[in-house]
Amino acid sequence: MQATEQQAPVKNLAENAGTPCAREEALNVFRDHLKVLKRSPATLAGYTDGLKLFFAFLDQKGIRDFRAVRRADIQAYQAALVASGRYATNTIHVRLRAVRRFYEYLDRAGKILINPALGFPLPKLENRLPRTVLTLGEMRRLLNAPDTSTLAGIRDKAMLEVFYSTAIRLGELCALSIYDVDVNGGFLRVHSGKGAKDRVVPMGHKATQYVKEYLRHVRGQFTKNRRDERTLFVGKQWGTPINPQIVGILVRQYAKKTGLKKRVTPHVFRHTCATHLMADGADVVHVQRLLGHSCISTTQIYTRVAAREVKQTHRKTHPREHDAEPVPSSVAGPFKGPYKKDPAS
Repeated sequence: MQATEQQAPVKNLAENAGTPCAREEALNVFRDHLKVLKRSPATLAGYTDGLKLFFAFLDQKGIRDFRAVRRADIQAYQAALVASGRYATNTIHVRLRAVRRFYEYLDRAGKILINPALGFPLPKLENRLPRTVLTLGEMRRLLNAPDTSTLAGIRDKAMLEVFYSTAIRLGELCALSIYDVDVNGGFLRVHSGKGAKDRVVPMGHKATQYVKEYLRHVRGQFTKNRRDERTLFVGKQWGTPINPQIVGILVRQYAKKTGLKKRVTPHVFRHTCATHLMADGADVVHVQRLLGHSCISTTQIYTRVAAREVKQTHRKTHPREHDAEPVPSSVAGPFKGPYKKDPAS
């Protein structure tokens, strides 16, 4: 019975593919499919926006039936995105990936006879370095910014320490429950991370210390009217799960308080943690597991960032870099090494 109920939308879509609302219905079914796969809200939003943009392009070409799309139409869509000048290569990659995933789903579900996006090449992602990475001194100032004489300050201190110690993402931090924290062993369990992957990450002693302090003295005060709340970090007013936007605002406020000129977001903690680990000689495989990357090449970006940070530190701190002795300019002519005899002598 369940199989028949699941196949009903598929049959209706195939029969009504040329109707005005068929594409919207297909998009909704595709979204439901992604939710079953536990894709993140960001992925759902990105694919939805990408497909709506693709549908608008099809409307301009007079194509109403999603089954009538040819490979040439997708190529024309890619060319239009590039020609508009509004999108970076990575954005175009995401837009086209949405189309490819959409048609892969339609193909597997038997809603189309031919998949026009089968094997469609996506633009190569730019291996961009993180825009903002804090120095060790800047990170220490930021971690010390919350006023731990207040209940909210202890909570904020715990959140910042967890961010830097575990390199988890903003959405992952806000989704933590009290059962995901092992304060005795110093571990954190991340549920449904990016790509619906779970992982266990270590928490440093500083982060563990402040999470303990938060659980002992703060969280109970915030949730006194919501005893059934299980989310780890909660708001101070209602005791409900803390909003990711609020966390972002708090991070920016603390960065401003410490006088940092860099643009600091919660994700900067992730970049900075990985960079500092690599700079101190951590194995790239261990950092990969901490970050939850499926591909090690993604993690290897931080080896380049670490090298850049080491170079900047060397330039700022090495005594020889600050000597006033002028550096001689190179003289034209052949180089005379110490082991080459001058022919004129």
